[in-house]
Amino acid sequence: MSEPEQGGAPAGLFLVERRLPTASEQQLAVAQAALTSAAARFSARGDGVRYLSSIFLARPGRLLSLFTAGSAEEVRAVNEAALIPFTSIEPAIELPGLGQP
Repeated sequence: MSEPEQGGAPAGLFLVERRLPTASEQQLAVAQAALTSAAARFSARGDGVRYLSSIFLARPGRLLSLFTAGSAEEVRAVNEAALIPFTSIEPAIELPGLGQP
């Protein structure tokens, strides 16, 4: 489930939750670009943080973003650099569907 990062330490999966009840599609695209850019900057300096994807739940206005990193603190630093407020960062466990590795 976790793959070793460049330094050999296993990467954990983390879920970041945001409350964005009035976000438009354009604002979500800007948020995704900011997350992608911030994660790429941290990764380029060797921090081993990867932004994987996000899912927006329109009715409750929640944006859930997945990252791999060595620690929640690394994920926090990337999200603070992206300047998008978040409500929580939690360790996550991926449960692949049937027939997926």
